[in-house]
This record gives sequence, C-alpha cells and structure tokens, in this order.
Amino acid sequence: MRISEDSIKEVLDAADIVTVISDYVNLRQSGRNFVALCPFHKEKTPSFTVSREKGLFHCFGCGAGGNVVSFLMKLEKLTFVDAIETLAKKFGIKLKYEGGFNSDEDKELENLYEYSLLAMQFFHKNLLETNEGRSALKYLKDRGIDEATIKAFKLGYALGAWDGLYNFIKTNKYEPEIFEKLGLIIKKEDGDYYDRFRGRIIFPIFSTIGRVIAFGGRILIDEKDQPKYLNSPESRIYIKGKTLFGLFQTKDEIRRTQSAILVEGYMDFLSLYQKGIRNVVASAGTSLTIDQIYILSKVAPNINLIFDGDEAGQKAAVRSIELMLQTDVNFKIVSLPENEDPDSFIRKSGREKFLELVEDGKNYIDYVFELASKRNALNDTNSKLKVIDSLLEYTSKVRDPLRREILAREIAKKFNVTVNSVIQKLNKHLKNYIKTEEKQFEYQNNFYSQTNDTKLNDEISPLEKGILKLICEVDHIYLEPIFAHIDEEDFLNPKAGEIFKVLKQYYLELTSDQKIDAQLVINKLEKDELKSILSDALIEKYKVSDGWEEVQYYPNPENDLRKMIIDYIKKLKDISLNKKIDELNKKCLNTIDLTESKKILEEIDKLNKQKNLYQKLEFNFD
Repeated sequence: MRISEDSIKEVLDAADIVTVISDYVNLRQSGRNFVALCPFHKEKTPSFTVSREKGLFHCFGCGAGGNVVSFLMKLEKLTFVDAIETLAKKFGIKLKYEGGFNSDEDKELENLYEYSLLAMQFFHKNLLETNEGRSALKYLKDRGIDEATIKAFKLGYALGAWDGLYNFIKTNKYEPEIFEKLGLIIKKEDGDYYDRFRGRIIFPIFSTIGRVIAFGGRILIDEKDQPKYLNSPESRIYIKGKTLFGLFQTKDEIRRTQSAILVEGYMDFLSLYQKGIRNVVASAGTSLTIDQIYILSKVAPNINLIFDGDEAGQKAAVRSIELMLQTDVNFKIVSLPENEDPDSFIRKSGREKFLELVEDGKNYIDYVFELASKRNALNDTNSKLKVIDSLLEYTSKVRDPLRREILAREIAKKFNVTVNSVIQKLNKHLKNYIKTEEKQFEYQNNFYSQTNDTKLNDEISPLEKGILKLICEVDHIYLEPIFAHIDEEDFLNPKAGEIFKVLKQYYLELTSDQKIDAQLVINKLEKDELKSILSDALIEKYKVSDGWEEVQYYPNPENDLRKMIIDYIKKLKDISLNKKIDELNKKCLNTIDLTESKKILEEIDKLNKQKNLYQKLEFNFD
C-alpha cells in the first residue's frame, strides 16, 4: 500500500534522526553534527555523520547517505512503506494510505516478508494441529518449553514429507519463486521443488523490528546423514552474521538492565527466557561474528558470554575474546560445569543458581588463566609464556590506549611478571596489529574508491554540489532564476543532473511560500547513489574556489546571497558552454565537408555569444 504524501511529511517532521540512529550506533556530538563508526562498513575512525538540523546522514567512507527512512531501509532491509510505518509507530503518528506500491523493488521485498510470515504460520499450525506435530510438541514440553513460550515465539514443525510446504504453496497458488528466494524450497532439475526443512522443529528468526526473516530447524529424530540444526540460507532480508535470535523480543529488557546474556543455541535462549531471564540473545546458526557484537553493543554496554561447558564451548569462548576486545564493550565469560549448556544447567539447578554463575563471570584474563591452569599449561616457563603471549595478542586489539595499559598491568600482576616486560611485548603485538589493520583498510578504501557510488561522488565537482545544496536550503524567491537558467544537461556529471531534474519537478509543485524539503526529495530518489550524492552535498561544506564563502553558512546581508547564486549560475553555464564549444571544435577538426564545417562554426559562434550574454546578464529575484 502507498502512504499519502501528507502522512510521509508528518512522519519526517516528527522522526528525530539522531534518536532513531542512536538505537543502532553510538553517536557523539561534533559541532553541529553527530559522528559515529559507520554501521554499513568496518572502519576505525568515525566517518559516519548525522545532521539533526537537516534530518540527514552521510558516511564519507563508504558513501552511504540519505534521510531517516533511507537509514532504516538500508540497515533493516525494509521497504519504504515498512520504514515509514516503523517510524510512525515509534513517534505516534497515525498514517493515511492510498493504493499501489512505491516501486517494483518494494513489491518484491514486501513479498519476501509476506511469504516468510505465511511459512511461519504454516509451520506453527503443523506443530499445534497435526498428528505428526504432536511428537514435536511433546519433545518441546519434555524439554521444559511450555505452550505460552511456544506461542510467543511462534515455534513450529516442518512435516517429514519432501513436499509438505510445497503442497501448501501449490494449494494456495502462491508464487514458488518467492519461497525459493527465501531458501524454504529447493528447485530440482525437472523444475519441480522440494522442502528444505523436513521433520524438524522450527524456530522463526525475527528482525529487530519484528518481521520474520528466516528459520532455524532442529531435527526431531537424529539421522547420521542429516545435520542436527539447519538454518535458512542468506537472502535479501536475512544475513546470518548480522542477526541475533531473540533480540526483537528482549531488546527492551536489555536496554533497561544495560546488560545482555549471549548464548549459542535456540533452546538455551528459550529455557532462559521462560525462567524469567529476559535480557538474553542467541547467536544461533552461526559462530559469533564481529557484526553481531557491534549490533548487541548498541543496546548492551555490558555482555555476559555463556558457552557450553565442553571443550568446543571453551574454544568458542576463547575465539570470542579477540572479537569482543575490538568493540571496547565490557564483557565477562561465564563458565559452566563440564558437559553442561545453559539449557541443561538452568533446568537442573534453577534460575537463582544460574544467575549466581552469571554474577561470578570472569574477565578474559582470569578466564584464560583458569583454563590454562586446568590444562596444566602453567607448569613450565615455555607454556606460561605462550599463555601470556596469547593474552597480549588479544589485548593489542583494544583501541583505547589507557584501557590497553590497564589490562597489560592486570596481566603482569596475574602472572607475577614486571609491567615493563609485558608492555614491551604488548607494543610488538600492537605494531603487528596496526600493520595488518592498515593493509585491510587500504584494501577497503581501494574497494570503495572503485565502487560506482564513491566514484560518482568523486567526479561531482564542488560547484555542482554547491548548487544542489543551495537549491535545498534557500527560500523560494531565490529558486526561480536557478531553474530558469540552469538545465539538467548543464551538469558535467549526469547523476548530479538527475538530482537537479527531481529537484526541479519538486519545485514546480511548490507554492510561493514553500521551500524545498530535502528529506522529501531524497524519498523521490530511487537510486542509492543519488541519495548518497545529495546527502554528501548537504552535510559537507563545499567551495567553488578557495576565495568563495562556504555554502554551509550563508553570508549576510541578502545581497551577498544573491551574488552567490548569480556566480553559481554564471560559473556552471560557463563550464557547460565551454564543454559544448570544445566538443564542436573537435567535431569541426574532423569534418571534411565545408558546408558542415560552416554550420558547426556558426553554432560555436552562437554559444560564444551565449557565454558573453550570461556574463552580463542581470537576474531578477522579485
């Protein structure tokens, strides 16, 4: 459904971009703007900038940019309508709807979400209402999961047949291609389909705003040739390494307590949740990733890691240390008894004992020391040196130098060695890490410089960006001469010309007392690179030359602004006409026909007269 323009404007007026983006990244104020590490690419120096005044964001590293709607669409993989509805709900706006979709892309994305919901309902009904589902229901209840939790998380069951879901699709005349894109059915060589999930308990995976995006499945009867757990493949709406199971249901409690308990499995999560521990999430379906930690750290400054008590769980805990230290988040590692997992422990020992374990969680230095002691890895000098060296290598990933030194001193104290020797060794690891990081960021920067978005931004001149910026920020009275004298073709970069064309169309719909609203214009730009170019122009300061006033701050009095607009128009027309003259001169040199040459020279003469005319032209702002 299409949302009315009035409702869209009301949402944009109410939705504070800083408030919304702060739910995802840690913004800090820098002058009139806010900055943070970009959520769309990995970086060590903040290049992600948010302007509350303009309602826009732009990353000067990867080029991502737009308004608050663009941000949600890009980060949460939402359609335009979904993003507006999410903001309307957050800021208490009642929406008015019209017919149709905003674009074919929006329609496909909406279909993916709609069919994910249909699949969830199908699996849930199988669990509660079919004879085959009774075995799965009994299994869950035997594991201590009650019906309220089953219904709250919409747990389901995939029938054992090869075509259970596919028959449902055919019976209801749904599009199998959409289910195939979701990875729920797989195409055979003969063009028919079969189900990915068969004979499995189904755990729906939700986005952070509550839409079904994927599924996890646990096999009910263990088979040698089948994995115990199977997950949806990645799709347009689901990226494994950037998704945490249960975060949608628990993020409010995590924010309230300022801490999160991070477990591995679906059943671990559900058991803790059912026992009243509501600040829990799971990395289900994937090894813990840096992106998952970044996402969780935005709502939880303190994280308790709980892995299984077996050797595999201990290895996973050690692997996580390096990732956690890169984020500067406070974290502890909680040790479980051998061969216990969070699910089994809380069912045997109860909620209070489990919370005591969490309270007794150790920092990574104490955890590694205790683990090494149990494995007799501290009995000789060489083994002890290896343990210390590993800890220092982890610690070199810490970005804050003060925190790094404090941790180094703790390591020295723990192993009864001098602080100087520890810091000396730490600095060697730090140099190696910095070299590795520099190579990675050099590669990353080269990659972004070669992408179309950034390349287009680099090719757009400050003059062109300055004109786009002026159009979006001056009063209506100053717009008429700009649109009267400048055409889309005058821009050297065609993308800037495309944006100008949209701005002009928007201007023609305004009344004489209205200004151009950049946020609404960005909604009309369908291509991400165009949104990036415009947000870049509006947030950064640009000059035509070193002697020009910066467009960010308009000079006073009013005559200076008029002079600036006139200079912009004249300079762009001069460049545009010179380009046309150069092209005609080249054409003339390659033309043998005298009649054709004469026509070209006449056209060149006409363009030169236009150039002279523009330099003398007076502009009317009344």
